[in-house]
Amino acid sequence: MISALILSKNSEHQLVHTLSVLVPASAEGILKEVVIADEGSADGTEVVADASGAHFIDASADPAIALAEGAKKCARSNWVLLIRPGAILQTGWQTEAAAFIERAERVRTGDNLIAVFPSRTEEFGSAAQIRQKLINAKHRALKSSAHALPMLVHKEHLQKVLEEGSAKTRQQQIQKILRASRVHWLNGTVVFQNSTR
Repeated sequence: MISALILSKNSEHQLVHTLSVLVPASAEGILKEVVIADEGSADGTEVVADASGAHFIDASADPAIALAEGAKKCARSNWVLLIRPGAILQTGWQTEAAAFIERAERVRTGDNLIAVFPSRTEEFGSAAQIRQKLINAKHRALKSSAHALPMLVHKEHLQKVLEEGSAKTRQQQIQKILRASRVHWLNGTVVFQNSTR
């Protein structure tokens, strides 16, 4: 049902946390494979990928093609979960993701529809909560600002968008995907370990 695609560079420690939250979805048969497209890491990213059973792609020669090459390698599912190292999806994410995919396929609206997991803060206090609400409001109003959030996208739509144009960086490519898509905001959330949004 879902292939996870992780673009990585020197993020072996964050990768471990992200991979650990994908395990329950794999055990339930919802997550069929994990592909790690590496943009030239000098740390133990490849070792982590190998230990987890993920497919590893070395895109260090041309990091601009990492996303496209990773999408090609996602062969076991029609839907791709784009997720960055350090993103920790909250418990139950796979059930909501599966329900979204089933609904999108049932009503045949999956062509350019993507589902995005909004972020939440683990900080306490009203100031932190207000800050988080403002971040989420920005993402909803300006969808290309949500480029760091995990998202489910149909593989054909992903490949079609990547074939058009000349976005070079990972951020530009994901922003282009968001602009070319209708966004559905999921109820499940993500927190980030040691990174900015």
